[in-house]
Amino acid sequence: MWLDDIGSRVGSQLSRPITYVITSFLSIALYNVVELTFILLLTFKRRKGLYFWSFVVATWGIAVYSIGFILKDFNLVDNAISYFYVTLIVVGWCAMVTGQSMVLYSRLHLVVRHHIMLRFILGMIVCDVFLLQIPTVILCYGANSSTSDRFVLPYAIYERIQVTVFFIQESIISGVYVYETFRLLRSEDEVLEGTHREAARRLMLHLILMNIIVICLDIAILVLEWAGRYASQTAVKGFIYSVKLKLEFDILNQLVTFVYHSHTSNSGNLDVDSSSRNLWDMNQQTEPHTASARHLHPRHCAWASVASRVRRDFTISAEKKVSKIIQYTRKQSDSSGSPQDQGSVRPT
Repeated sequence: MWLDDIGSRVGSQLSRPITYVITSFLSIALYNVVELTFILLLTFKRRKGLYFWSFVVATWGIAVYSIGFILKDFNLVDNAISYFYVTLIVVGWCAMVTGQSMVLYSRLHLVVRHHIMLRFILGMIVCDVFLLQIPTVILCYGANSSTSDRFVLPYAIYERIQVTVFFIQESIISGVYVYETFRLLRSEDEVLEGTHREAARRLMLHLILMNIIVICLDIAILVLEWAGRYASQTAVKGFIYSVKLKLEFDILNQLVTFVYHSHTSNSGNLDVDSSSRNLWDMNQQTEPHTASARHLHPRHCAWASVASRVRRDFTISAEKKVSKIIQYTRKQSDSSGSPQDQGSVRPT
């Protein structure tokens, strides 16, 4: 029967090939959690804000979710206390899925200036929590209880519904992000130089490609779910959500890198040292009273707004180190050309 999910019942015995699949994907998911944790700690200079904490919750939700399914699928916990691994599964799943949506939502603040749109998306996320996650949690406990026969069929139906709706939800948020980024790039087209127009086109192609990859990954989850491969789908889901979080960093970095180079170039203050500065310090290079700033196109302030919002939360430590090395080298070079100043240079 197409609703007879493999591995959804309490104490399900899985075949050896399926256990290999589960072991592989859950192991990679846990490794990605460790890697994402280091990326978070090294990237954010201010460890607060919606984006940061959404990322933390989504990342560690994957770990809790994966551990829960390891205990369930390999029967490492007695069925009499199945509520233990079920609790890990549902807590990790809620954190992973809603956390991913909140990461996408918080990223929208960089490019979306319409508060109605932002509130609509936030309302959609909150509604799905109550309409999808709470009933799924109840049915999951029931399907893994001593009276599982009463809950297996409703759980299988609702599982397919929630997987499909969450796929639609994340696709909507990603689509809004791509559309608003496209509008932002189009609004700057008349003030961007030829090189930056080409960079803008590459950025849009990159965003579209990344979102196509994410959609394909989500479709894989849908196919496994509707095929009744519950055990494989749940293992692959943890892996896919960890990959989506890693792609999230790449998408954000591409946008901010483009904003940095286009903003500094058009500000007229891009000096030799700027290429080695902190990637997010671009708004310090333009002062409103400078002649170049006064002649800037009015719409160009959109880039400055994006830059200042991102700069508050991120840093690239390697860029700072390179900047200090270059500054120290220049001071040494200047002091060697002025004998009276020798011995006065100290490393910054």
